[in-house]
Amino acid sequence: MSGAAIAFYGGLGALYLLLTAWALYNVVTSNVPRQLRWLWVALLVLFPVLGLFNWAWMGPRRRRPGAA
Repeated sequence: MSGAAIAFYGGLGALYLLLTAWALYNVVTSNVPRQLRWLWVALLVLFPVLGLFNWAWMGPRRRRPGAA
């Protein structure tokens, strides 16, 4: 494998790890009930890519003060 390919896939792996860490942090610190938090963590661990995209898409949103 060439050096460029190693750098590319290494970068993708690092990006994936950062996004997964972000999702896990957001799940653990969210106001979601404890049982749902465990479900989200299990989804992120058992189905990493699917769980990451689902959390980014369907996870709880923080409301801005004054937003309707």
